[in-house]
Formats: sequence, C-alpha cells, structure tokens
Amino acid sequence: RDARVHGVEVRPVDVNSSRWDCTLESGEARGARREKKREGGNGKAEATTAPRSSLLVPRSFLRLGLRMLNGIGEAVGRTIEQARTAGPFLSIDDFARRTRLGRPIVQRLAEADAFGSLGKNRRQALWQALGQEKKQRAMPLFETLPLPLGEGRGEGACASHQQYDPGQDGSAILPVTLPTMQPFEEVVADYRTAGLSLRAHPISFYREQLERLGITPARQLVELKNDAPVIVAGLVLLRQRPGTAKGITFVTLEDETGTVNLVVHQHTWDRYYRIARRAPAWIAHGCVQTAPGNYSAVIHVVVSRLEALADKLRQLDVKARDFR
Repeated sequence: RDARVHGVEVRPVDVNSSRWDCTLESGEARGARREKKREGGNGKAEATTAPRSSLLVPRSFLRLGLRMLNGIGEAVGRTIEQARTAGPFLSIDDFARRTRLGRPIVQRLAEADAFGSLGKNRRQALWQALGQEKKQRAMPLFETLPLPLGEGRGEGACASHQQYDPGQDGSAILPVTLPTMQPFEEVVADYRTAGLSLRAHPISFYREQLERLGITPARQLVELKNDAPVIVAGLVLLRQRPGTAKGITFVTLEDETGTVNLVVHQHTWDRYYRIARRAPAWIAHGCVQTAPGNYSAVIHVVVSRLEALADKLRQLDVKARDFR
C-alpha cells in the first residue's frame, strides 16, 4: 500500500511473469508527458510536448513473487521458473504438463488468480484446474456419444449425432459458462490466497455504513485535536506487546485510506479479550494522542472500547461478509 501511495505500480502474481521473489520488471506506461526537440524555422531547437495518450515512457514496476501465495513453497516456485525457461506457458494444460505439478498446486494457483496472462479469470482457471488430477483416462464411449437433442449447432436429425469435442486427455468437454465473481468476492479471494489485494480494500465496501456509525477514516485523524474522542475501524494487521511496555499492546489497523496505530492498555485488553485476540477486524473507540515527530506528527488512538466489526455490521442489517 505504501509503495502504491508513492506512485509505484504493483503487478499481481502470474505464472508467466513472477519469479519466486518479488522483482522489478521493465515496461512502458502511457500518459506521461515527454518533451521532444525539433528545429524551428529559425534553425533553433524548439521544445514540443506530444499528446499524453500517444506516449510510452519506460518505467519499472514491482512484480509480486510466488512467495506471496499461501501454500506455495520455494521448491514449487523454482520449478515454475525452470519450466518457463523453454518459453511462456500457453494454457493451463501446458503449464501442468511442463511443470508436472499436481492438481492441488494448480488449484491453489488458480484460486490465487495467477493464470491471468493465459486469459483465464479466477473461476475459469479453477474449473480447468479441477480437471488436472492425473489426466483422466481416455473414454472412447464418450468420444462418439451423440449430443442430446437441441444441444448441437444445427437442427434436425444431423444435430443429434454431433460428437463431444474431446480434450487433450481424451475426455469429453462441454462448454461451461461460469458467473463472474463480484468485486468484493475477488478481494476476499485475494486476501485468502495472498494476504493482500491490488483491486480494492475490504473496508472500502463498507464505507457508507461506517460513516453512519460515525467512524473516522485513517487519513482524517491528522485533522483532529489532541485528546479528541474518535472511533476508527479496520483490519487488524498486527498486535505486539513489547516486554518493556508494561502490559500495553500496540495494534495497527488498516482501512482503505491508511493505517491507525492503537494503544491498548492491559485492563482494556482483558475486558475485550475475545475480540482483541480473535476478531480480524475491529471498531475501536478512544481518544487521539498527537505528539510532534521529526517530519510529521505521531498519532495514536488510546483505546477505551472494542467491538468486532462484523458483529456491528450485522446489527445494521448489512449482509455480513467474512473477514477471515
């Protein structure tokens, strides 16, 4: 998130581009202004600016590595890298054949939307991944089985004798239309498989409801005065209790606008222990503490009360969504 705020483009994990580690990737970006030199009528060089839409300016991008995906070990990542030296993968079948990775790995990659360069969305890739287990035996009966009446391209008697189109493994393949995942479903799937999403932040889908609850976005904390009461909400990124903190737990919440640093004293932690330890997303009530820093103010929220975000949203009759 911080890299993107500073103008760095981050690209997703992809079997045709990602290495095991995250890498810098060369590319071009449209829309940057570039000055060109030309000679005017007086023989002097004049600067001109080409239209934004027609320019391609060399840039570097951050490509997320395979190490970002849950359940994908380094040995698998290196296997994919090695198999790709012969050329880009052309299909999921080609990927499975050249890497010799089993269905569970192909399925995890599909669930992580790592086959985007093959023109497959998450559901399409997952559907194909489910058919990769030890390549089914050829079934001659199904290769010559006529389609049911009305299922062929033509009409009448000839249509009923059209054959199934056999796949590379000899099994019959029928066209399947899968519903497109909704934006929130995509984001949840990203978090489940990689722990982050380049599409949107889960909290952004609830901003209207959070405003009704009087919750302040992270980026607006800087506008509040010291000791001002505040309510914040977000995903719990980390909890830490240093040995020298006298029982204080420091927690970082994240919403779609930034992060919030919380200070939770021992008595508050104990009182809301179930939420503090187990809830993946919080609503935190407290007051703002602002202290001068080297470059900008250091802002914390001292917590007095905790609520589980999912529980609160259910009380608003909002369709509950799983933050885990």
